[in-house]
Amino acid sequence: MFYLRTKLISFQIQNLGVKGGSVKKSLLNEGVKQSKQVHSKLLTRQYHQGLVYNGESLGISNVLNGLYSTKYVARTSPNLVAGISNFSTTVGTSATVSTDDTSSINKVPLDADLLKKMKNDLVLADVNKDGRIDAEELKIILKKYPDTFSDIDVVKITDLFFVAKGGESVSHEQFINAISVAMGNDLHDKEQGGDEQGFGGYPLGLGRCGAEYTYGKIREAYTPEELDVKVTHIPPVTKKDKLALLAVRIVRVCFDTVSLWNFGEVTQAKIFRRVIFLETVAAIPGFVAALVRHFKSLRNFSRDGGMLNMFLDEANNERMHLLTFVRMRNPPKIMKYIVLVSQTFVGAGFLILYNISPDFCHRFVAYVEEEACHTYTDIINHIENAPEGSDLIPWRTEQAPAIARGYWRLPESATVLDLMYVVRADEAEHRDVNHICTGLKEDQISPFYNPDEKFDKVLKKYVKELMKVKDGTVSS
Repeated sequence: MFYLRTKLISFQIQNLGVKGGSVKKSLLNEGVKQSKQVHSKLLTRQYHQGLVYNGESLGISNVLNGLYSTKYVARTSPNLVAGISNFSTTVGTSATVSTDDTSSINKVPLDADLLKKMKNDLVLADVNKDGRIDAEELKIILKKYPDTFSDIDVVKITDLFFVAKGGESVSHEQFINAISVAMGNDLHDKEQGGDEQGFGGYPLGLGRCGAEYTYGKIREAYTPEELDVKVTHIPPVTKKDKLALLAVRIVRVCFDTVSLWNFGEVTQAKIFRRVIFLETVAAIPGFVAALVRHFKSLRNFSRDGGMLNMFLDEANNERMHLLTFVRMRNPPKIMKYIVLVSQTFVGAGFLILYNISPDFCHRFVAYVEEEACHTYTDIINHIENAPEGSDLIPWRTEQAPAIARGYWRLPESATVLDLMYVVRADEAEHRDVNHICTGLKEDQISPFYNPDEKFDKVLKKYVKELMKVKDGTVSS
């Protein structure tokens, strides 16, 4: 969407014969702003729901529909299908095509029967008989429908409600109004936002304070669709984008030449040399971004909107890649000194650049992650198509290290090949996150924390469950 929108704006500029830089910049910024508004309606990765690509010109059906053009279709490793959870760590949005069955509910009128069931649930859960519902009473309602809400779901949902409301309760009328709005109806005026609180924009008045401290991910297994990563590229639009892409391409050519990546046979040793060094560098930008944002939040006495937590998680994710690979091969001592030198220059350089232009840095990282997806796709292809006698063949059956199986929630039978699939999925997530974060305003909340969207999804599931009960399709 971002690319298509900015292309359209560029086309409009040309037709208007606009040559003034200020007008062009204004129009481009408007395109970025509008695209960010679309992309900001995101659900997050314990929180996120999947990197699912479809068709020729899409990227992520649940994240940035229409953002990328597909150039390579990778196969999903069949060994990961068993024992995989429905939760993941990639990005998702309710604004685009979704595989979640709640997306099929568009506008559902709340008839007298449905309203009666809702009110009955609220009354039965109202322990203190005050005509209001709090997090603990919401838990009672959700536990009535175990086929829809698991114990883990109940904990996450009620925690979201408690954090977003700051421990407060809402009236039964307000709660039913929120359900009505979530289902596309207007039982009461949505903009009124409740009867006694006067909240604007959302009936339950869910706050955004939780973004500052509730981002911590629970890493759960990738789905097969999320492992089906496409190698994609977002063409640069601004001068900063072009400069970032040029810098990444120069670095890629230099490193490929020094590491002899494109010369000779690809072996385990060559792969380890490459990925171990790259992961030591890849873990730097996220940490530096979080550091800068942390210091800025302290000196300005202001919130960060959950961004620094997200970048800390990204840095730690790259570190887990490194810790996994060094469990498989112990690097030589000289590697430590090489890493020390690279950390000094890359860390200091990125720190300076991030204070000057965060947008440039995020676009640079996004392009680096595009190259990382290329690299891991090449590695997967080399493993799957290794010729007879290659030392890559054992990786098709060799068990992945325990640290990897625990971190990515892989089954006991997961192989090194499976490990490469999940690492590539991580890199694709970092790629997409940094592309999205380019151009966000300084005071904007993280696009991956939206309690309104998350709770709307819960309410839709609740109504769907009530409809099943009404139709007699569920017996519990």
